Amino acid sequence: MRKITPKQYAQGLYEASQDHQGDELRIIFDNFLKLIWKNKDWKNLDKILRSFKKVYQQNKGLVEAKVASARHLSAELKNQIKDWLKKNENQSVFLEEEIDETLLGGWVLRYEDTVYDLSLKNLISNLQKELNR
Repeated sequence: MRKITPKQYAQGLYEASQDHQGDELRIIFDNFLKLIWKNKDWKNLDKILRSFKKVYQQNKGLVEAKVASARHLSAELKNQIKDWLKKNENQSVFLEEEIDETLLGGWVLRYEDTVYDLSLKNLISNLQKELNR
């Protein structure tokens, strides 16, 4: 018997849970957990849940992004970042904000496999590298 991958579990759970709610959804999740237990894949449950999150977001047209900055960003700047992502990704954006005082200023945007580092810390580091050449 071939092993089921976390992505396959996630896709199956997503498809099985569509258009269900309440008790029906609870039964689907109970059966899903029984299947994982039966297949001895409980050690992969974290990977399965991460894969499910990706499958869900892809199917719903969502992009999850994280922006880190030294201080809280203004609502206007957050909206500009969301609008820019929505324009470039053509998907709805969920933007999570994180405070990282080591950045000194500016911000770092992460989504999917992309990182835009517009932090003062990065700019200083790059300047230092150039001066050391």
